[in-house]
Amino acid sequence: MRSAVGLIARARTLVGHLVTRATLECLAEAADLPAFARAVVRLGAELEPVGETWDLPGFERAVRQTGARHLATLRRWQGDGPGLIEIISGDFDRKSIRRMIRGAMQGAPVAARLDGLSATPQLPERVLSELARQSSPSAVVGLLAIVGHPDAAALAPLVARAQPELFAIDRVLLSGWASRAADVARRDLAVRDLVHLRVDVANAQTALLLAGGPHDADPGAAFVTGGHWLTEALFTAAASASTPANGLTALQPGLAHTPLASLLPAVATDVDAMERAYLSHALDRLARHARLQPIDTPTLLRTLLRIEAQGRDLRSLAWGAALGTPPASRKALLVTPWA
Repeated sequence: MRSAVGLIARARTLVGHLVTRATLECLAEAADLPAFARAVVRLGAELEPVGETWDLPGFERAVRQTGARHLATLRRWQGDGPGLIEIISGDFDRKSIRRMIRGAMQGAPVAARLDGLSATPQLPERVLSELARQSSPSAVVGLLAIVGHPDAAALAPLVARAQPELFAIDRVLLSGWASRAADVARRDLAVRDLVHLRVDVANAQTALLLAGGPHDADPGAAFVTGGHWLTEALFTAAASASTPANGLTALQPGLAHTPLASLLPAVATDVDAMERAYLSHALDRLARHARLQPIDTPTLLRTLLRIEAQGRDLRSLAWGAALGTPPASRKALLVTPWA
C-alpha cells in the first residue's frame, strides 16, 4: 500500500492541473458557445478532447472524463481498500444513480440523463453511458447489480413497483452512502465533519422537496441518520409544512446557529442553490484545516472537492454561453475558490 503522505503530496500536485478561478472568470465572458470553445483552448484548460463536433454533449463528456482521470490517478496512490476517494466518488455515484432512475421513469433522452454527472472508478463513463440507455428503473438497477454497486440489492424491490417512490429511492441511496462513509470517517475528524454536513444538506433538500406535497405517508420516514445539526424532529416539521416556503421557515430557527444556516436557499424551491453553497462552504472550511494540517486529510478532501467544483463550474459556464446568460450571472454561480 502506498503511503498516505505520498497520496496527499500527489493531491497537492494535481491541484496545479485544475482550472483556476481566474480562468473560469475569463471563460464566463464568452459571447456564445463557439467563443467559449475557443477560449477553453486559448486559456489552456487541461481537459480531455471534446471531439470533432464541439457541442454541449461532447463537452459534458470531456468534463466527466477529465474528472474521472483525476480520480483514477489519486485512487492508484490510495492503495487497497476503501478510503477518502470512495467517500467523495460515492457521493457522485449517489447523484448519478438518482438521475438515471428518474430519467428512466420519465423516458428522458440519453444526453439529458448524463448532463451534470461525474464519472468515477465505480461508475466510469462507459457504465454511465449504458445506464443512461436503460428503458426502466428496474433495468438501471439490474445493471448496477452487474457492476457490483452496493446499493443495488436494496433498490431492487423499490424499482420493481409499478410506480417507484422516488423519496424512498433517495433515502436508500443516501443512507447506503452515509453508512459506508461512516466506516471511513470514524478515523478522522475532518472526514466525519464533511460526512455529517453532506447528510444534513441532503436531508434539508429532501425536506424542502417534500413540503407542500401529498402526505399520505409519514414524511419523517424519508429522514436519513448520519448528520449532526438537522434533527429528525426538525426535518419532519419542515417536510410536513403546507408549502416549500413554510418548510424553509420551519428549518430556519432550528438551524440559526449552525453551519447549515448560511446554506439554506433564499428561495425554498431552489434546492440546487444548497448544493453550490455546500460545496463552497466545504472548500472554505477544508482550506482553513489544510493551512494547519498541510500533509493531512483536509488537503486530500479539498482536492477531491475541487475536482467536483471544476466539473460543475465548466458545465455551468458552457450552458451559460450557449444560452447567452449575462457574464455576471455565470460568475455568480461559480464555486471554485480563488486559491
